[in-house]
Amino acid sequence: MLIAIAAAGLMLAQAAAPPATTATVAPVTAPAPAPDKPKKPKLICREETQTDSIIPRRVCRTPEQAAAEHEAAEKLLRNCQGPGC
Repeated sequence: MLIAIAAAGLMLAQAAAPPATTATVAPVTAPAPAPDKPKKPKLICREETQTDSIIPRRVCRTPEQAAAEHEAAEKLLRNCQGPGC
C-alpha cells in the first residue's frame, strides 16, 4: 500500500516537472584536489576484564601505547620482591 502511494507521488512529481531543455554547456574544469586527511593511527584492540566485573570491555590502543604498557608491566615484575609478587 505504501509503495503504491510512494510510486504515485513519484509519478506526479515527474509529470509536474518542466521538460528538460537542451542548452550549451561550458566545459567543466577539474576541481582542485582536496587536501589529504590525516591518516588514522592503526589500533590494537582486545577484550579486557576488570577484576571487579565479569563483563569484558573492548580497549583499543596504538602499537606505541601497547608497547609502553607492556614494558611498564615487565619492569614492575622485574623489580617486584616479596610475598605479594
